[in-house]
Amino acid sequence: MQEAVVYFVTPTELRSETTPPDRFLRIGGMVLPGSLQKDLGRRTFRFRITDGQQSIAVHFQGVPPDLFSEGKGAVVEGRLGGDGVFMASTVMAKHAEEYSPHRDGEDPAEQRSFVPARPTGG
Repeated sequence: MQEAVVYFVTPTELRSETTPPDRFLRIGGMVLPGSLQKDLGRRTFRFRITDGQQSIAVHFQGVPPDLFSEGKGAVVEGRLGGDGVFMASTVMAKHAEEYSPHRDGEDPAEQRSFVPARPTGG
């Protein structure tokens, strides 16, 4: 079985280097508990990604994956704005590492390490 590997920088690594605002990046960490703000009507999500030392504000417009929630692992793809807010075009949620056998009727091939979200236009 082959696994996909997703490379990313942490908020601490990002803060320690000078990053041009237009550079495409992947940032990984945990969604900081208490930071998630949702506007479901506009499909916008604001939250902070942390590595336990530093955190960065993230803005995403779209539909996040079902596994996306506070206190869980996530990787976001996008660009860092001049105001320091990361404008994510994609959100991937990390699933739990525990193994549980699939139930009858479920396809085990659909299980993935990171589940990408689908951004909306705009």
